[in-house]
Amino acid sequence: MKNNTITLFVPGLWALLGHAGNEMQASMPSLNLLLKRCDGSTESVVESEILLLNRLGWQADEGADVPVAALERLATGIDSDGFWFRADPVNLQEDQNYLMMSFPSALDLDAAEVKALSDSINEHFAEDGWRLEVVDQQRWYLGLDKNPDIQTTPLWRVVGRDVFNLMPVGNNSRQWHAWMMEMQMLLYNHTANQARIGQGKATVSGLWVWGGGELPLLQRSDILLRGDSLFMQGISRQSGCRIKALPANMSSICDDNGAQAEQLVVLEQARAALLTGDMNRGMKALHELEKVVFQPLLALLQSRKLTALSIIATPGHIVNVSAHGIRKWWRRNHIL
Repeated sequence: MKNNTITLFVPGLWALLGHAGNEMQASMPSLNLLLKRCDGSTESVVESEILLLNRLGWQADEGADVPVAALERLATGIDSDGFWFRADPVNLQEDQNYLMMSFPSALDLDAAEVKALSDSINEHFAEDGWRLEVVDQQRWYLGLDKNPDIQTTPLWRVVGRDVFNLMPVGNNSRQWHAWMMEMQMLLYNHTANQARIGQGKATVSGLWVWGGGELPLLQRSDILLRGDSLFMQGISRQSGCRIKALPANMSSICDDNGAQAEQLVVLEQARAALLTGDMNRGMKALHELEKVVFQPLLALLQSRKLTALSIIATPGHIVNVSAHGIRKWWRRNHIL
């Protein structure tokens, strides 16, 4: 029998559970049992996606961004050479001493607005080596002539929060802070924004850059990937790893993995819910994770069809559970 192992990446899980409160946590018995009977847990401030790429042999500099933009572009077959950022249009609201980022749902740009805004940004920053490319209303990419020497914070960890302490850091951060202020001034009186104000709509205050980098060097191709995102598809192309869609229910996840005993699985439900700011959607996502993910994975461990499970939702906890340890009924670990 194969020693089937699964590393489950669920970005935003611990944060969403924290927002949901104790009552919601108590309604997830399978997750609670996995946590209580785990073999051990550690805390990490490293992004989940960096840990995933590390498993595939990526050796990044400390503090480096996850190269989300370049990998997404690779997945869709568009130019991915060079340095690329995600550059999401955002609405920022002043609140006394804070500058809060609105949830993405506040912006629902049409094609004409997207073109007008991106054309103005490209024209204004052309001499600074910027190449802003809009693939669709949700995916804006910023290409640069050279490495900007900054580290950024992913959008999902900024929405609904004060952006001042989450701005780019690094050797060239002062220049980027100046550019972000310059962009706010450029867009403040933009005709597209003025029209939106007249319609009672939120305006585009600027672009939030994150997920920057060049295509990573990945050295392993013997692991099965599971995920539906462009990011995961890009990793598959770059590494040569086989990728399969997520099963509707995790009970079948060890049935069709072929000769590959190790699987890396990425679930987006928790992060997607956090991006909406809708707690009802968050509760629904947690109920779904309990029913179709944690409950069947617990059963697979108990039946020994699954040898080991790691749950990674960093920044936060990394929890390791084994088929042997899940039977130790006396364990009472307190993770959350």
